[in-house]
Amino acid sequence: MRYITERDLRDQFASGIPDRYDIPSDCRLTPAARQYLLDLKLYRHPSAPSPTEAMPAPGVRKPEHMTNLNARTLVCKTNPRIVLRGRLDTLESEILLLQCTCTDEWRTPLDDALRLTRSVLAAEVRETPVPEWKLDGMTPDEVHRCSHHPETFGFPGHILPAPEHGLFAAQLNRLRALTRETELAAVTAFWDGQQVTREDIVLALNRLSSYFYVLQLRAVRR
Repeated sequence: MRYITERDLRDQFASGIPDRYDIPSDCRLTPAARQYLLDLKLYRHPSAPSPTEAMPAPGVRKPEHMTNLNARTLVCKTNPRIVLRGRLDTLESEILLLQCTCTDEWRTPLDDALRLTRSVLAAEVRETPVPEWKLDGMTPDEVHRCSHHPETFGFPGHILPAPEHGLFAAQLNRLRALTRETELAAVTAFWDGQQVTREDIVLALNRLSSYFYVLQLRAVRR
């Protein structure tokens, strides 16, 4: 396997920037080369299905197996980013279902989770950064510390899900597990073979799964 460097690309583009650049199947990009292509808006995720097409002409029906990746491009519905959007949609619906049955004291903490889920989805669709966020007043670092060292935040320690913890704690555990699956879908969608290109999305989902664990700890303590 050969690695393509930024210098290789600059040499190839010396006579002019192309409209499209496809990474050879037996090659990988160095981080600098990938950033160079991103700057030129020529980078295409190597795992994305090749049938990416321009929007159909007016009056031409869009194929049912394809959908909009953005305002300019159609992709097959199996595209990893479209799969991620479906996972986020499912996660949002599950949070809403729990909000319909929980007591008032839990609606605000769950509202924060719902807002972050929607914020991640909007950032992915619009291809913009995830705005700064907090969960029940906690920063990403604080959520991480609380989930890994609960005893320092007033909890007795870690727990394993159990029937005696009650239905609500089990539902929170389900949200934690669904968020973990959504995080894995994000890694799949944005892994370029060397690194994740949307660490903000992966970080938000990782901390959101930790947050549901923190809420689970609260439910068990009460």
